[in-house]
Amino acid sequence: MANKDKQQIMAIVLSVFIAFILWLYVMGEKNPVQIRTIEDIPVTLYNVENVKNSNLVMLPNQNFTINLTIKGRALDVFKVTKEDFKVEADMSGYLKRGDNNIPVEIKKKPQGVEIVTDGIYPYIRVKLDNLVAKSYPVNINITGIPKEGYDTLEPVVRPSEIIVIGPEEYINKVSYVEGQVDVTGAFSDISNSIIVKAYDRERKQVSNVETDPKYVDVLVSVKPTKEVPINVVTKNTLPKGKVIKSINLSQPKVYILGDVNVINKIKEIETKPIDLQQIGQSTSLQVELNLPKGVYVKSKDKSIQVDLVVENIIQREIKIPILMKNQGDTYSYTLSQNEVTLTVRGSESQVNALDEKQLSYELDVSQYDEGEHTVPIKITKISNVDVVDINPTSIKLRVNK
Repeated sequence: MANKDKQQIMAIVLSVFIAFILWLYVMGEKNPVQIRTIEDIPVTLYNVENVKNSNLVMLPNQNFTINLTIKGRALDVFKVTKEDFKVEADMSGYLKRGDNNIPVEIKKKPQGVEIVTDGIYPYIRVKLDNLVAKSYPVNINITGIPKEGYDTLEPVVRPSEIIVIGPEEYINKVSYVEGQVDVTGAFSDISNSIIVKAYDRERKQVSNVETDPKYVDVLVSVKPTKEVPINVVTKNTLPKGKVIKSINLSQPKVYILGDVNVINKIKEIETKPIDLQQIGQSTSLQVELNLPKGVYVKSKDKSIQVDLVVENIIQREIKIPILMKNQGDTYSYTLSQNEVTLTVRGSESQVNALDEKQLSYELDVSQYDEGEHTVPIKITKISNVDVVDINPTSIKLRVNK
């Protein structure tokens, strides 16, 4: 069995050897004409500056190669590689946005072979787009947290705007340009030159564009901080018949930044004065903070919203009972009337909120002896309203045994 397998192997080897000898004979003696296609031959572009001069730019990720069909004797054809060719494309002609078919020139080819074109001269397809330059403001993204008790002011950027250059297709994706500054643990100003990049609306970096300049200078001021209350300042008075019910702030306190010796002296931050003479009804105002020199707030907006609730001043008459207290057992007490009419004045909501059933005037009769007395009625204020009139101003009290 082993003998038989050995004989089969020997027969196969002999067959291959004879075939190889016959191939050498054919190639050496006959050397027939062969046709072969060489693929992915690189194409070199020249006069590329014409693209930029035409306000165009080549789109990225383009591979400029061609396939060439060659013809020749077998021995010449089969030893050809793509490195044996030198192929060029001239970009100096008319160019347009989109696909451009650029003819190629065969500057070098191997000896002994010819190019088979079938009447179609080879070309490459070059995709071009408009070269666009657009200006964008520079955003600075502050990352990290400064040392405790410190905070950062708005960064100062130079230049504050830069140009983004690239194919229109990619420039249209750009939403903003941004650089980053890390302030982790900082307790003094940070000055640095940082790179800026272009981003789309989804905060993804836009590729295939360039920024001019590539770097910007950034100053981030890091200052001690302190929280203080806000005091609303007013001037003049409301129109006649009006009163302020309440003043509400969008934020009652504000964080201020500055040198330690400056902010330590500050107990509150005042607003710029609100002219009440111009206020006739409830309103909301954006009022600027009156910041002392050398004092800053972190927010770009150095103002707060002030809501002024203004009401009409009204008058109202209310009747309240007169109640006697500390009556002695040996006397009887009689009043000439058991109630008094008050005219009160104040804001509409406060006056209307008065509940007559909960109001009364207490008269201490223990100080009066037997006889008839004229007792003055003294009421100065009731529940945050002014008493402008009392009727009557006095009553008669008779004390009998």
